[in-house]
Amino acid sequence: MSGNNRLVTQVGRLTLPNPVICGSGEPVMTEAGIRAALAAGAAGVIARSVNERPEAARQLDLADYITLDLEGARSLFNRSGLIGRDTADWFGAIAAIDREAAAAGRFVAASIVFAGVEGAVEIAGMARAAGLRVFELNVGAPHASEASPGAISQETDPARPRELVARVKAAAGDMALWVKLTGLSSNLPALALAAREGGADAVCMMGRFMAMMPDLETFAPVLGTSAAYGGNWALPIVCRFLALSRRAVGADFPLMGTNGVRSGLDVARMALSGASAVEVLSIVMHEGFGAIARMIAELDAFLAARDISFAGLVGRTADRLAGYGAQSVLPGRWREFVPRETLG
Repeated sequence: MSGNNRLVTQVGRLTLPNPVICGSGEPVMTEAGIRAALAAGAAGVIARSVNERPEAARQLDLADYITLDLEGARSLFNRSGLIGRDTADWFGAIAAIDREAAAAGRFVAASIVFAGVEGAVEIAGMARAAGLRVFELNVGAPHASEASPGAISQETDPARPRELVARVKAAAGDMALWVKLTGLSSNLPALALAAREGGADAVCMMGRFMAMMPDLETFAPVLGTSAAYGGNWALPIVCRFLALSRRAVGADFPLMGTNGVRSGLDVARMALSGASAVEVLSIVMHEGFGAIARMIAELDAFLAARDISFAGLVGRTADRLAGYGAQSVLPGRWREFVPRETLG
């Protein structure tokens, strides 16, 4: 199979040259960062998110970051901030790059971490007017509970997103509407289904978790606050929810994975779980934009060694996921996983 073809994937109407998308965050808060992500090979970029409330924009001045290294596993721990630029100006700037990217089959998307329905509808209309082709509605920002009251909303109740998505979809018009879900809910399959029923063109899961870490030197909280936390440890959790959501929304509806991808093999794992593409960001903050090129090369080598296309991976493991009751009986298996003293 040709290397030019095996990485191709489809997310709704978009045909992408590979499944690696640079997610929204500080590395793509500037035009230079967006261009660097595209130059590294990203199929697309979700430009840094906006919000309709000024207090959310001011959060950037309070943002702080640290890399936690627990048992050799590096994870980003941070309180983040949204872009402070005028929304119309920002959308105009990224729309110009999106027009350039379209010639290579790539894209640049607008993103909102919304405060309220009316604001989300208004900003979707602004993205449409700017000529953007993809709009990501982030209903799962982990910082919602810690931000200024009313600045950020988070949807965890499956009864709510359907109407929200429907209203934003009406404002988005011909733009592809992607909905990003929280990791702070056990109802992700139901949330994904609600987003699809509301008119979403794809769903991305799942956002990072909120956490707190004590500093053993000062006994104070690291960064002084709770903060968003993700890492490679989250990958199996995301893969499970991708598989369960695939059952809920159907195999024909595009899912995307995020949180925990650190290598091309991790991209393959999310694809097998049902993801048609992945969004990566923390690894870019750890390694720089070269991490994108590395992951794409690793994924391509994995596919070439098996003479399979990326599209041929999507959902293969998810569709084989069985419950406990369907498993073979293994009497005494537990004995192999306990200390010798347990057995007497």
